[in-house]
Amino acid sequence: MSVFSSTEELYVVMEELWFWIKNNPEMSAELLKSKLVVRFNYKNPDGCLTVDGSDGKELRITSGECELKPDVVMQMQSDFAHQFWLGNVNVPVALISGKIVSRGPVNKALALLPTIKPAWQIYPGIAEEKLKKSA
Repeated sequence: MSVFSSTEELYVVMEELWFWIKNNPEMSAELLKSKLVVRFNYKNPDGCLTVDGSDGKELRITSGECELKPDVVMQMQSDFAHQFWLGNVNVPVALISGKIVSRGPVNKALALLPTIKPAWQIYPGIAEEKLKKSA
């Protein structure tokens, strides 16, 4: 059984997580320095989330399709994204094995992994709370 029962449930969890990241001054400052637009495409359930730091001033999070042209695209199963945020994924191995399929300057996105690592402590609580509420 999938962790997320629907695209809406996936969005509720990921939006809450990225809202927390956006409001964390240290994390958002580092992400904004990159000026990247990163799109995450999810499968089973399907969805996409775009994190836009291109202006270097504010992280903008968009669930669903949007007109922005991403610098980096990361595609993965929704359950795999859940495992990533739990801290259970070796990203370079996932890229090599095809569990994450990427386009664009992935090295720039990989350089941000240490920045988002603190979210691994927050994510389990967010997932538990939001998945309970939607059940």
